[in-house]
Amino acid sequence: MTQKCSPFYPAPVYCAGILFIWALCIPSPPSMMQSTEAPTLTATASSTSTPSPTATVWSASSTPTTTSTVEPSATPSATHSPETPGTTETPTETPTPSSTPTLTQTPTETTSNSPPATPVPALTILINEVAWAGSEYSSSDEWIELHNPGSEPISLEGWRLSDGGDINTALHGIIASYGYFLLERTDDSTVANIAADEIYTGSLHNNGETLHLYDPSGNCVDSANMAGGGWPAGDSASRASMERRGGEDQPGNWATFCGIAGAGVDAGGHPIYGTPRQPNSIFFPTPTATSPTPSPSPTPGGAGSDPHTVLVNEVAWAGTLASSSDEWIELYNNSANVIDLTGWLLTDLGDIHIDLTGTIAPHSYFLLERSDDGTIADLAAHQIYTGGLNNSGETLVLYDSSGNLIDSANITGGSWPAGEYTGRLSMERRGGIDQPGNWGSFTGYGGTGHDANGNPIAGSPGIVNSILLPPPTPRPILGRIVINEILIRPHYDWEGTGNIDVYDEFIELHNLGPSSVYLRGWQLDDIRGGGSAPYTISGVTISPGSYAVFFRTYTRIALNDSGDQVFLLSPDGRVIDQISYLRVRAYNLSYGRLPDGSSRLYYGLWPTPGRPNMMFEENVNGEEMLEVNCCLSGGQPQPRLIRLTTMPSGTAWLADLGQICCLD
Repeated sequence: MTQKCSPFYPAPVYCAGILFIWALCIPSPPSMMQSTEAPTLTATASSTSTPSPTATVWSASSTPTTTSTVEPSATPSATHSPETPGTTETPTETPTPSSTPTLTQTPTETTSNSPPATPVPALTILINEVAWAGSEYSSSDEWIELHNPGSEPISLEGWRLSDGGDINTALHGIIASYGYFLLERTDDSTVANIAADEIYTGSLHNNGETLHLYDPSGNCVDSANMAGGGWPAGDSASRASMERRGGEDQPGNWATFCGIAGAGVDAGGHPIYGTPRQPNSIFFPTPTATSPTPSPSPTPGGAGSDPHTVLVNEVAWAGTLASSSDEWIELYNNSANVIDLTGWLLTDLGDIHIDLTGTIAPHSYFLLERSDDGTIADLAAHQIYTGGLNNSGETLVLYDSSGNLIDSANITGGSWPAGEYTGRLSMERRGGIDQPGNWGSFTGYGGTGHDANGNPIAGSPGIVNSILLPPPTPRPILGRIVINEILIRPHYDWEGTGNIDVYDEFIELHNLGPSSVYLRGWQLDDIRGGGSAPYTISGVTISPGSYAVFFRTYTRIALNDSGDQVFLLSPDGRVIDQISYLRVRAYNLSYGRLPDGSSRLYYGLWPTPGRPNMMFEENVNGEEMLEVNCCLSGGQPQPRLIRLTTMPSGTAWLADLGQICCLD
């Protein structure tokens, strides 16, 4: 008797017209072994003469766990009539047909969290502010600020900042998401009260030059004054810095420090005419004119308070993803003076009646959180209040200690002019008087803080409002990633952990190409603003034609039997793909695209995590399954996809791939 099996791959057994179980030969284990490595999700493409799609599977360990054979219960036949329609159309573009790749089992699984060796996209890090004129204390006390406009921290190891002359600085350290990186010339006293992240040597010419920022591969990621000639902004007489508006390095995207929201002092104790490690002054509302105060003492908030001296600047009336009751409100000091809020009142003329205390610094923020300080878990509240904001809308009014109306939010009444309940987006002030056009919803970028469950706050508490920031430059997505298959109601150990439970639910992604895609920072989610918390992907690269599988064990995304949605989001919050389904009653039938990546969605597929999708067909010939030991080495057979061996169409498909094990 001769056995003919494809190596390294689970294969069904077919003998004399009788089909046997699909078996994977594994050594008989002397004992249970568990991997202690952290779970890692990778995608690799097998190197064979025929292109082979390979799977990325978030498994319980980075190497297979050796266990004794688990006898799963027989998978029941799918006899229920699902309510999900058999065929639906999605507006995705059908790819050009190609020949079916040959499946090849990779003998060993490799793990890697490293991104592909590709250039860093332009404008990933910005040269954000250049104090080429120095400071009031010394024109030699120059400084430069970098800014990370993205949602992920970035290591600067191997990066370089150069003017092509005497400045050639190797960078070190990490720049936080939406954070700043300060370089000071010669020593750390240039900005005396703000620590430098890096010290550099060399000098900037007052008549102009060009700065370049290079990534570790030597690619230019950004520049300042690329056009050459004189600096497009900044001032040598006042020592005002040159600030970036965002976007490409062109003269119109630079401006001179405007004199508000400055930060830091120089080596002589004079104010820095710039905003080192802070949002640039050009993003702040123009302050209301106030009489100058001769001393830094707090201005009493009484009879001398002018309207709009303090603004109701941001209102999170929808709460957070952790709880719709976790509301917060932000005030902004629109003046150049410290203001004493003692005796001030913020009220909705109903259950919110906040007697304010404390002071608010010039051009700074004052955060109020409802009920306790856990609303924004990583930002301390200045004051706690009670009462709730109606989602249907109401009016907030702010009075000074003399009872003068200083500001309001939604003074016209009715529904809120901005904000969103579903995504828990805050309502942000553009500046100016309280009228509907001066409010906008949080944009999705430039936010800060996390809620009580660790979800990002959909707002900008304590920092400049997102609607005042320039839109980030979209990063190109060179591959095309789709949600290819989901398993909603498992009743088999699809994950291979030895357990049969709801954690065998999975979401499979597929890259249609033409390039690899690094998914760090991408998210999977079900119902937006509700349902399970979003799952953020880290360290996963999908090659063209390959798959990545995410089991519920790690995503914690529960796919509801009664119907649900699944979203794939890019790091900047764009919806890359989404699918919806109705009630599901049958076990072990998946929902996905057939053929892979197409616009046609079917319910009733065989679950094939990490492999091409295929339609389920019930066995109508009544063939019986017989068990046979094809593990000639004496190992134990591990059943996989038992029901697949009752499917004539599935058997033919596997035979075409050379995956049938025959006995002569």
